[in-house]
Order: sequence, then C-alpha cells, then structure tokens
Amino acid sequence: WESTAQLDLGLDVAFFNNRLSAEFDYYDKQTHNLLLNVNIPGTTGFGTQTQNLGKLYNKGIEVVLSSDNFVGKFKWTTSVNFAWNVNKVTFVNGQIIGTSNLNRVIEGQPIGVFYGPEYAGVNPANGDALYYLNTKNADGTLNRGTTKDYDAAQDVVLGNPTPKYTGGITNTFSYSGFDLSLSFQGVYGNKIFNSAGQYMSSNASNGYDNQTIDQLSYWTKPGDITNVPEPRLFDPNGTNNSSRYLSNGSYLRLKTASLGYTLPKALVSKWNIEKVRVFVNGFNLFKITPYKGWDPEVNADFSASNISLGNDFYSAPQPRTITFGVNIGL
Repeated sequence: WESTAQLDLGLDVAFFNNRLSAEFDYYDKQTHNLLLNVNIPGTTGFGTQTQNLGKLYNKGIEVVLSSDNFVGKFKWTTSVNFAWNVNKVTFVNGQIIGTSNLNRVIEGQPIGVFYGPEYAGVNPANGDALYYLNTKNADGTLNRGTTKDYDAAQDVVLGNPTPKYTGGITNTFSYSGFDLSLSFQGVYGNKIFNSAGQYMSSNASNGYDNQTIDQLSYWTKPGDITNVPEPRLFDPNGTNNSSRYLSNGSYLRLKTASLGYTLPKALVSKWNIEKVRVFVNGFNLFKITPYKGWDPEVNADFSASNISLGNDFYSAPQPRTITFGVNIGL
C-alpha cells in the first residue's frame, strides 16, 4: 500500500459580527511507496510491472473568504475560494517512468509531467516538421538548433498537467422575492496534451480523420511561414508525440447561474401552499481559455496508467444546459 504522512494547519477568523469570515488551511503530504507501472526489460515478456516505488510530496494552501456585503432589503453575499499546490516527485530510483503519451515520472518534477521532444514549427524551404535538438553543447549551454529527425531531438520537460492555482467565486443577490446566483470557477498554470490532435490536426497526413480548420494553413510552397507542415499521406510529418499538441489549459468558466422569483407569501397562502419559486438555471454558459481543444476541463479515460494526467483524446465537452422549473413547498 502507499502510505502518506500528513500535516494540516488551519485558522478560522470572523469580523464585524460574522459578516466577514475567512478560513486558511496549510497542508503538507509526504507519500511513500508510490504505486507505479515501472518499466522492465522486454525480455520478461512484459513492458511494465506494478511496483511500490517512489516518493513525492504535495504542499499547498487553501483559502475561503465569505462576506455579507449587504444585509438589508437588498442582500448580497460573496464567497471566494483559492488553492495553491506544489507537487514534486522526490525519489524513483533514478528512473524515468512513462506512458504511451508524454506523461512521465521524473525525480524533481511533478507527477505525470509532460516530457518529450519540443516542436519547432515548419521549415519554410520544404515543409518539413522541425524539432529543437535541445542537446548540450560542450560549454554546457543548450543547443537550440533544429532537426527534421524526430529521434535526434532530446526529450525535455514540456509542462505540468496539474494546475498550480485553482479558484472560484460565487455571488448571490436577492431583492423583493428575486434571487440571482453566479458561480465562476477556473484554474491556472497547467498544460493539456491533445492526443487526438495527432489524428484530427495532423496536416491530413494520417488519412483517417476529418481535419480541424486550422490545418488549412498547411505549407504549400517554398517560403511559406506556417506552423502546419506539408501534408504527406501516411508520413508522420510532425504528428509524433511532441509539444506541438500541448496547449495552455488555464480557463475561467461561468459554472452555474441561477435566476429565480419567489411569489409573495400572502398570495400563495390563499392556495394553502407554503412557498412557490419559479427559476431558470444555466450550466457552463461560457468559458474563457487559450486551450485549442474542445474543453479544458476534461481528461481522457482510455489509459489504465495512474500518471496519465491532462490528456484529451476526443473527450466530449461538457454541455451547455439551461433548465426551467417550479419549486412548490406544501
């Protein structure tokens, strides 16, 4: 079994007759005997073996602020939550443990860190996909030259699949029977690997899927400046696992919105009813994100590996939903 030693420290405070309150929490989790699919020699007949190997820690803070901004006939309350987390693998016996995608377990890096070749765009002379060499020069500096040979490019750390910051804010208003609630939620500081891009954003090279519209800017003639290589059927011209299909996964989403009206009690009491409220609720009404895929808040479920984080493989986006209803209290 994995084992975790955990320290939690918390502080709750309130001011102005509880109209302003705050919760502060600090945690430090030290995990040992990580359960990982460790790479083993192919001569065994297997590619990996599940072992208890490794150590990591999670440290961070969580903050919740709540306020009653107005408490009269017009009421307005606000709740803000914020979390910051640092995750780092401290021991895996010097190994690099990986998956079929870009996720890896590497000492000194977050669990599931993206690790692989760094995409460098397209050679304007011939339409070849290019990768940064990222090899070490004799003086210890990094060689930022490029190559069309995918195997010649050195694997490097490309990003963290786990958000560094998460947070949300909810505002609730009420006045004369009307009530409105708006909840925003978001994350910052993570990357997403769109592994479906190797099929649907592949400069039409694989011959399988319809292509996303951005692939129309593919290289066609010498001198073209583009990030989409020349289409070459069944030729992996830039479609290998690399940072080409990594995107910023940060987002801000209006998670829920609710608007309602509660009929006056003097009116509903004539019908021997305690309460009647009509409402309309909206879910996922809009989002702001630089992510190039369909939805930054999804993760592929095709992999059995517990380190396959931040992967999007044709994951269905969350629907935008609007519902109407009536609550009747007898």
